[in-house]
Amino acid sequence: MRTRPSRWWIAGVPFAVAAMLAASGYRVPVFWYQSGQHHEIADGDAQEWVDVAEQTSDAHGDFTRRYSVRLAGLGGESTAYEARSDEFTLADGMVARQVRLDFRADPSQPLMHCALTLVDDEGREYRVGHPFDEIGESIANCVPEETPGPSMPVLTAQKRGVLPEKELPRPSEWSVTPAIAVPKNATFVALRISFENPDYVTLRLPR
Repeated sequence: MRTRPSRWWIAGVPFAVAAMLAASGYRVPVFWYQSGQHHEIADGDAQEWVDVAEQTSDAHGDFTRRYSVRLAGLGGESTAYEARSDEFTLADGMVARQVRLDFRADPSQPLMHCALTLVDDEGREYRVGHPFDEIGESIANCVPEETPGPSMPVLTAQKRGVLPEKELPRPSEWSVTPAIAVPKNATFVALRISFENPDYVTLRLPR
């Protein structure tokens, strides 16, 4: 004999579905917020020093990453581009454009793994150093290659601000010239600097 579903069970279905969607809807914006650049923490114009204080955390808990940065301008172009494992020639119409950056920071500040994004006047983005791009430098975009400074501790046994044995400390002021693959005729309006999503710094280029 077939039995009818309980009226209480039927009535409860919409509430269960609503609760499930609400929970899912909560996770979606959290994932979206943490998976991209959505939070500008500082901004300034080219040739201007911008002071940055970024809230972050490591194996020991929360701390503030502090540094100052200045966009000196965009440098020369090249058709040769260096990937993480090899050097190759860019496709026709593309060039590797240098970004000239000046930094100031205490030698103990962790500033490796910096991602850069050039934004053109049509809103298109060209990136280097982002974790999943598999192109360009992933560690030393914003630090001297020979003296990059300390890494962020990932284990509590590691201490903050400590360098590997025999590595010299990073200077308190330095310059870098990373390259980004871009269309040859693109006009750029801003550079974004990010050490971890969703935070980024905007440095505006003159129009």
